[in-house]
Amino acid sequence: MEVNNLMNQLPCPALITDATGRILISNTYLHQLVGETVEFWYQKSLDDLCPPASRIFLQTHLWPILYRHASLQEIHLQLYDSRRQSVPVLVNCQKSTYNGQEGYFWVFFVAHERSRFESELLKARREAQQMAEDLAQANIQLSMLHEQLSLYVKAIETENTQLTVLSQIDPLTGLGNRRALENSVASCQQDADCIQGASLLMIDVDHFKVINDEHGHDEGDRILVELAHQLQRSIHEKDLAVRYGGEEFVIWLPSVGRADAETVAHNLHNNVRQITVRSRLIG
Repeated sequence: MEVNNLMNQLPCPALITDATGRILISNTYLHQLVGETVEFWYQKSLDDLCPPASRIFLQTHLWPILYRHASLQEIHLQLYDSRRQSVPVLVNCQKSTYNGQEGYFWVFFVAHERSRFESELLKARREAQQMAEDLAQANIQLSMLHEQLSLYVKAIETENTQLTVLSQIDPLTGLGNRRALENSVASCQQDADCIQGASLLMIDVDHFKVINDEHGHDEGDRILVELAHQLQRSIHEKDLAVRYGGEEFVIWLPSVGRADAETVAHNLHNNVRQITVRSRLIG
């Protein structure tokens, strides 16, 4: 029986190509699926039967398998039907001889139901994967929100602490202000050691208005800053130097009796004597 008749006996689309994919013969079932005639498809490329994605798959995957192993089985592919709509098929192919030359025998099994089932299965798998990804993303976002909330709370606490500190600092000299003095005295009242003895030194810059008038307010500010520096040098860490207002300063010495306070005052006086007024240049 001739090859043509054998091909037409097959209950599925089939064709034979050469090693380049040129169609040498095709059967009736193939034409019923893809349309046109035997003559039309003769010497056409197998690529012409396939949508773009399957065409690429043919060139990059199927042909390399055939060149290497001479056969392939149950490969999923798409063919164009007579209306140029994609039809899912399973492909088997075997290398053999046709009319004394190398040929590739292709058999296609239309897989509408299998394709639908696989599509539904893939859809269900994608939906499950998407749900898992959404859940994981939600957990990540929840964790991020929790972390952001913690950072926000810490930032507020830090800002409140900074504001509390800043509210007790004189911006010019960096010393404490009246509020700092009040808080320190209040704290001392809760300390048994402090209650038994504490000292307060008052410092006032003489003739400070003259310094501002004759040498300028910038020089006056510099004098105050330098005085603050000398006050800070003259006390211990537990003591407090305060700019009480204008050119008035206070040294608060908790748990320090009169004799030790006099020593602090003496040292402070020696340090303050080093401050000199710079003449303002006029030019």
